[in-house]
Amino acid sequence: MMKLLYINKNINLSQPIIAQLNKMGFEVDVLIESLPKPSDRFSVFDRFFNIFSRVILKDKFYFLNKEKKRFQAYAEKKLKKKTYDYALFMRADMYPASLIRKVRKQSRMMVNYQWDGLDMYPGIFDFIPFFDRFFVFDSFDIQKYPQYHFLPLTNFHYNENHVKTDTKFDFFYVGVGLEERIRWTHNLKKFCDENGLKLKAIMTIPDFREEKITDSVSLQHNGISLKENDAYASNAKTVIDYKLKNHNGASFRVFECMAREQKLISNNPNLKDYDFYHPDNIFFTDFEDFTGLGEFLEKPYHKLDQKIVEKYSIGNWLKYALDFGEYEPIDLPLWKSS
Repeated sequence: MMKLLYINKNINLSQPIIAQLNKMGFEVDVLIESLPKPSDRFSVFDRFFNIFSRVILKDKFYFLNKEKKRFQAYAEKKLKKKTYDYALFMRADMYPASLIRKVRKQSRMMVNYQWDGLDMYPGIFDFIPFFDRFFVFDSFDIQKYPQYHFLPLTNFHYNENHVKTDTKFDFFYVGVGLEERIRWTHNLKKFCDENGLKLKAIMTIPDFREEKITDSVSLQHNGISLKENDAYASNAKTVIDYKLKNHNGASFRVFECMAREQKLISNNPNLKDYDFYHPDNIFFTDFEDFTGLGEFLEKPYHKLDQKIVEKYSIGNWLKYALDFGEYEPIDLPLWKSS
């Protein structure tokens, strides 16, 4: 049995990936499975040394450095005397260089998927030489840095046995409550109120901000689980997709909608260049002007070719990423940089 080390701090997303790897016959060792609790930022001891580091040592990263040391000690113990056929990282920039080097020594093949734009976290460039296969989800990165020979990869869908449920909402969104997104969501709420439509939005905000929870738009401190997200999304006619300024690739929501045969509204015009795009399924808006959205909602979902749906499944995604068995390669559309 092939041994694989899986490293991803996104616990929610890890669940379907680990399940699929097990289904593929891998013996999976999950590094983040029993991650030590983070430092207490409110203890007198930590607050004192944080101030001391910032004022005297001119170091603004006391808590970050402390967490890295704790994580490194944990990883050293977890990986002691182990070897792997594969090591699969998600966002390798989130880990210390010492861990990357250690895993490299203990693994036959190392793979990383960078699902954020490379320029957002430039520290990742130091780690590229350690990996056998390095994937990016933004074709601008491939074109901008041809010397690194990055491989193309999109996100994926993981719910292949989706069961359709009754529609309770016309629109659904879950994500981080950035100011811009909050404003856009209230714009859409106004559109819904004017047209007799229902919106459900759950947005996480920092603890220092006051929670505002309503039936339609909730700004709350705690996020929801993957299972809860799937339940809410399954009850919606349309899912909302907000593009980050430095992101050009397709978010996970795009592929989740594909698996559920569900409509999407987005401010990411690059989606029209993918092979899964159909105007009856994806509506583009700046979330200021919703002209044409009502007509879009009235049209039925255009069923996609099953080969396209299967290409973006988690099973094919993992086979391609690991170069394991037979798979359909996943490419990215090429965009002209502005």
